[in-house]
Amino acid sequence: MRKRTLTAVAMAVVALGTLSAWLATAQNRPYWYDRDYRYERDRDRDFYGNALIPAGTPLTVRLATEISTEDANVGDQWTGTLDQPVMRRGQVLIPEGSQVVGVVTAAQQGTHETRPEIDLAVRRVMVNGRMRSLTADTEPIIGGSNRAKKIGAIVGGAAVGGLLGHAINHEHGGLIGGLLGGAAGYGATRHAFRTLTLKPGSEVMFTTSQELMVWR
Repeated sequence: MRKRTLTAVAMAVVALGTLSAWLATAQNRPYWYDRDYRYERDRDRDFYGNALIPAGTPLTVRLATEISTEDANVGDQWTGTLDQPVMRRGQVLIPEGSQVVGVVTAAQQGTHETRPEIDLAVRRVMVNGRMRSLTADTEPIIGGSNRAKKIGAIVGGAAVGGLLGHAINHEHGGLIGGLLGGAAGYGATRHAFRTLTLKPGSEVMFTTSQELMVWR
């Protein structure tokens, strides 16, 4: 009798251990299985349906603030809006038109030998009515580059020589005026700063450098 009791107790202990192991495995299982019974965790969505925007997600931002190397300083704040929605698996996570807040990370005037440059970064974005922290970066915007031209950046200062040449040419006329204007323009611009300006409406592409969970 005693031997049967011990056997029953041992079987119960084994059963409880097996059940505990099964429950632990069940808790750690992914949320769904594929047809071949091989599982894969859906890393873009948690148990509550919140969606994850991964690092490396592109953000197309339309500036609402004018930014110029003439007066911009590191840390200056700028604003804009998303020009395209942020989507994941066919769902809109951050709609088009959402507010974006960023900062100037570098601003450098150009000279006759160097080009002006502006560096920007996103720091916050409006998600579901709340401003959320988000870091997104972009390549430097350099005056005269193909990218700057595509963005619509305006480079000033280099045109001063042309304007002076036109004024002198208008006053003195003919070839002499043109030569004097060109010389005066070159002298005026050789050491002059050149300014890079991004006007409101300029479209800049950023890339997120951190994940962001969007609460649904």
